[in-house]
Amino acid sequence: MTPSNPAFALIVFLIAFLTAYLIKAKYSINYSSGRYECIDGLRGFLALSVFIHHSNIWYTFLQTGVWDAPQSNLYNQFGQTSVSLFFMITSFLFISKLLNTETKRFDWIYFFVSRMNRLVPMYYFSLYIIIVIVMIISQWSINDELINYFTSIMHWSLFTIVQSPVINNSGFTHYINAGVVWSLPYEWLFYFSLPLVSILLLRTFPPVKYIVLSVIFIAVFYNFHGIVRYPVYSFIGGAIAPFLLKFTSLNKYVKGIYGSAIVIICLFLIGSFHTANDTLCILLIAVVFTTIALGNSMFGLLKNSTLKLLGEICYSTYLLHGIVLFILFYFGFGLDKIKLLSPLEYNLVIFLTTPVLVFVSFLGFRYIEKPFMDKSKKLTAKIKIKTRLNLS
Repeated sequence: MTPSNPAFALIVFLIAFLTAYLIKAKYSINYSSGRYECIDGLRGFLALSVFIHHSNIWYTFLQTGVWDAPQSNLYNQFGQTSVSLFFMITSFLFISKLLNTETKRFDWIYFFVSRMNRLVPMYYFSLYIIIVIVMIISQWSINDELINYFTSIMHWSLFTIVQSPVINNSGFTHYINAGVVWSLPYEWLFYFSLPLVSILLLRTFPPVKYIVLSVIFIAVFYNFHGIVRYPVYSFIGGAIAPFLLKFTSLNKYVKGIYGSAIVIICLFLIGSFHTANDTLCILLIAVVFTTIALGNSMFGLLKNSTLKLLGEICYSTYLLHGIVLFILFYFGFGLDKIKLLSPLEYNLVIFLTTPVLVFVSFLGFRYIEKPFMDKSKKLTAKIKIKTRLNLS
């Protein structure tokens, strides 16, 4: 069995599920309250799918020295469709918040504070590990001009929104976290675009400073990245369900077996595409997401509490899985030895790594992500009080 065999992915999912089940049995877990529990369960699949995607890429990379998308449609879609769905989830959640604000004022301070507390701490933790690994590989020597060294770290500290240069002239920089950081600038693009989007959805005009901030961010992003259609298409796809939930009763008709059948058919059709960067493929992904966002639980699977735990820790899983693989391959086995493993031996290594990744992700969520997320409201209140005092 090679890492491109569907059974490989199934076994990884089962091991991760069992690990999460044992963690849930051992520790008291307080799930985030919310109306969209099927989406919470969906997240659990997505981060693991990206891990499986990169495990497949690593196997080929070790054999050929070429870091490229998997040849298998299934394994390439594990990565690309999952990221597209992550974008749709982001869009769905915050377009829903705007639509449900109605006569109340949308709290922009809390929105940006909560986004900072949600994304920054774990990202900075992962970045710290990347820098340490680069320096260990470099034998703690600065192999670049000092200004370039600190500039590269600054770019990474800003979520590579402008660019993602190598750190300390190390060619391993982007392999350490499997290059997952590429998607985060698009998350920030969506967040900073939201004030402009809100003009169309809110009855109250957002403060001018947020409109200006939005325009500046979009201009800077466009200057360095141009228009990249498919992430934008994904955000648009995720914005369909909030309108259907608010203005139609379609959710009543997709929760049963027919909705599940639609999802299954679309998933099979998605598997016929090699890449998610195709307009028709994005449309199919949007149909899958919309059906789930409207409440289809895939025969109850997406409401499973263990899967919801995997969903809670998905951001840590997303940021840390590449780092876990790199540490294992580079420092644990050594790249020269790991590439000599047979497909079966490589599979066994990944199977044994899966529970480690789930547990490390749980620790990251519990001790880094959650504490900062819980501080968002208190920090917002302090900022508002300070602002009022400065104005008085």
